[in-house]
Amino acid sequence: MEKINLTTLKKSLEKKTKKELIQEISELYKNFPAVKDYYQFQAGDTKVILEKYKDIIKKEFVDGYARGLPKVRFNVAKKAVQDFKRFTQDPELLADIMFTYVEAISDFNKQYGPDSETFYTSPENMFEKVLILLKKNKLLSVFQRRVYRIVENATDAWGYSGALEECYEEFYGGFIR
Repeated sequence: MEKINLTTLKKSLEKKTKKELIQEISELYKNFPAVKDYYQFQAGDTKVILEKYKDIIKKEFVDGYARGLPKVRFNVAKKAVQDFKRFTQDPELLADIMFTYVEAISDFNKQYGPDSETFYTSPENMFEKVLILLKKNKLLSVFQRRVYRIVENATDAWGYSGALEECYEEFYGGFIR
């Protein structure tokens, strides 16, 4: 079977009637949650979709208790951020979900004190990425209070709070406790 590319797909779709296209899109909508989310987002339900993806992250590190502990699957939380990025390039919405990732892992770290570097480097990396995004889009001041709270609430384990504080200072100047 021949691999289909975008050009081939477009040619195939051009041959279909409006009714056939509606039927095909309806099937995609029913069978693929990401397609449903895409159309819901396009229809203006941005906050609903944002909350859905933020909840996925929170369930991994905060709410999703399994045998007394959250599931703690970084791949699921990162995938939620990546999947949401497919819906929009709005820097405020992207920053919101990226900060949710940092906050959820930070809260987990503070509560459980895991002894694994990944629990500290992964949110540090996301923290820096989101601050770069905010600076590029001249939105640092919009999120300064939230950024400050993240740093203020960070645990000292593995030098985590120090790393976040350094990052804060790079983008905002001195950090005062």
